[in-house]
Amino acid sequence: MSLHFSPPSVTATALPPAPIDAPTCTLSYIKRQLGRGDFGDRRMCTYVRALIQQEGFPPPLPCMLRGGTLTREVTPKSRWIRSAVDAWIEDFLPPANAAAVDRLAQAAAASEMDSMAANLGRLTVITGGRA
Repeated sequence: MSLHFSPPSVTATALPPAPIDAPTCTLSYIKRQLGRGDFGDRRMCTYVRALIQQEGFPPPLPCMLRGGTLTREVTPKSRWIRSAVDAWIEDFLPPANAAAVDRLAQAAAASEMDSMAANLGRLTVITGGRA
């Protein structure tokens, strides 16, 4: 007796996530990168339109509408060149501000670890110096 495996067919609603090196990205990728998980699709589209008009965010790739018309309108199904989006996000914060954000994040993480260690009761926070 032998077993045969046939992979399940992939439907349009169950597509696997795009690989990390995919050349294009979607609105949900942009939403994650900008930390806007609290935005719905309609609000995110409005937000991205404002970024395009006011902050130089890269526009989406042209999308074909019914009748063969191309549009660059931001929709939940729009796609962007991923490298352009990543470059814009990296340049969004000036280096000095990015460094300050990193320092604040490190200080917050250290403070959180110290408070967790103190709450365990078995560990103590060492403030430095010689005993």
